[in-house]
Amino acid sequence: MSTTAIPEPWSLKGKSALVTGGSRGIGRAVALYLVRKGVSRIAITYASSATAADDVVAECLSLGATHAVALRADALEPASWPAVVKASLAKLETPRLDVLVNNAVLTNENDYKPIAQTTAEDFSKVMVANVYGPLATTVAFLEQHAAGEGKAAGRVINISSQAAREPNPDPLITYSASKAALDSYTRSLAVSFSAEKGVTFNTAVVGPTATDSLLKALSVFPREFGEGLKAQATVAHRLGEVEDIARIVGFLASDESGWVNGAAVSANGGARGLLAALGEGPWR
Repeated sequence: MSTTAIPEPWSLKGKSALVTGGSRGIGRAVALYLVRKGVSRIAITYASSATAADDVVAECLSLGATHAVALRADALEPASWPAVVKASLAKLETPRLDVLVNNAVLTNENDYKPIAQTTAEDFSKVMVANVYGPLATTVAFLEQHAAGEGKAAGRVINISSQAAREPNPDPLITYSASKAALDSYTRSLAVSFSAEKGVTFNTAVVGPTATDSLLKALSVFPREFGEGLKAQATVAHRLGEVEDIARIVGFLASDESGWVNGAAVSANGGARGLLAALGEGPWR
């Protein structure tokens, strides 16, 4: 019987990671959870609040990260994303990022217009921020990975949405289309680059989750309406918490997930709308 020590696949000890949109909500929870799992060097991006981003950096350091940095990045500036990867490598003092979590999206709800009012410029904004941004970041991430020789050592995890799988009302139509496009890119990147680069590509398909933005949207309705909606969102009779999503992303970042590739992993607690669409049983 072999006496070789069994590795710790659930641990990310000594790994480096970049989490875009990591100053709040799901991105913040993911960044902190990765550090708890052993990531020692972590970079996050933020769009506007340097204070919130600095707070996440401080918490990452308090949890044991040796290096943590926050970088400002505008989702509507495509050139900023390759620069973020380069800056992350320099500031984290590492030759390679092991994990990339593409979480940043266009956050201004006013940029998501009803479809009849959506201009080419409006459409381009959504697609540049929600599709091209993650793609450009991924390309830059791959450039710093040498030939993988078949060993899946790197991880790209795209944060997608249940909205990509369902019909949606205005003004979510273009948003959901952008997430469906991201899902498609993820599958194709897995086929095109996994063997060459030793990187796996997966999406975490997020269902109704208690982020600040969702809770703010619910606050305009009577309390009873919001509570009822939360209870009906999933078979667990509650909204997901950001930590629920972080744990799934943490698994996809770990060695344990090496045989999961090109997958859309549900992170929705059994969302009722999706289960019905699959024939087992609505909104995001």
